Amino acid sequence: MTTHPTAVICTPLELEYRAVRGLIGGTATEEHHRGSVYERFDYRGRKADWRLVLALTGRGNTETSAAVERALAAWEPQVLLLVGVGGGLRRSAVGDVVAATKVYGYEGGQDTDLEYLPRIDSLPTSAILDEQAKRVSLEGTWIWRAEPEADTAPEVHHRPIASGGKVVTGSASDTAELIRKHFSDATAIDMEGFGAMAAARQVRGVEATVIRGVSDRLDDKDKETDKRTQPMAARRAAAFALALIDRYDPDPVEPAPAPTPPSSKYHFEQQPGSNTTIGYMGDGGNATFGAIGTNATGHIHHHYRDEEEDR
Repeated sequence: MTTHPTAVICTPLELEYRAVRGLIGGTATEEHHRGSVYERFDYRGRKADWRLVLALTGRGNTETSAAVERALAAWEPQVLLLVGVGGGLRRSAVGDVVAATKVYGYEGGQDTDLEYLPRIDSLPTSAILDEQAKRVSLEGTWIWRAEPEADTAPEVHHRPIASGGKVVTGSASDTAELIRKHFSDATAIDMEGFGAMAAARQVRGVEATVIRGVSDRLDDKDKETDKRTQPMAARRAAAFALALIDRYDPDPVEPAPAPTPPSSKYHFEQQPGSNTTIGYMGDGGNATFGAIGTNATGHIHHHYRDEEEDR
């Protein structure tokens, strides 16, 4: 079993998966766990050598939650990141990065004859990763991984995101108005962040967060523009996520304990200063006896009788 810490990066879309994989580089090992397929990399960070696992989760909070649960069970990581593109809210611009401080689930509520009453639900992301993400932002060098010729890094927003199952394509839509009214501090919108955090909160010992590159805003979204902005936003989110792993100082991984020898009815121990051979006899016992050296001989004499014979 590896003694390297493990980080899992989950991406909902193939576009996002390719962006992360392209920046990791190197050779991956494909592994299968209970029907899910992962790629595992040996990744050298600034503070540790990692076992880095890349997973494709699929769209939507429900599908993502199930995929994250499987990944956590299969790999038992110290760090889990959901990485990809998102829609911009408030003052975030296309090309910015949002490192989520919490994730709102905006779809819960009660629909009455008179009005719709939202039931706000939110899940925090890792406070430790949030602190490290702020340091990555201050350093500003993370962008060079994605764009080596860049003069400055785009803005990074350490703010909440809103997550739900709807594809929101208009700033005047009912969903957009709902988010503005009840989740006014959300700086990005996605479809998978709440599901990922819901799965991660069930597991102790994992630090989890969501990283989104802003690929569009609600009032200027179209398919032709997406072809240009989505790859850029995915690559920037991937670069920031890898820089975050680089900065993270993981706990040491304890090696697996040595297997316990089989139990035995009889146990012979060598006495200090004696040349008596040590051995086990009885059910499950296994021993090798011998001697090495000039004129050496090895043997054992033991009168063994199973108690079952007396019954």
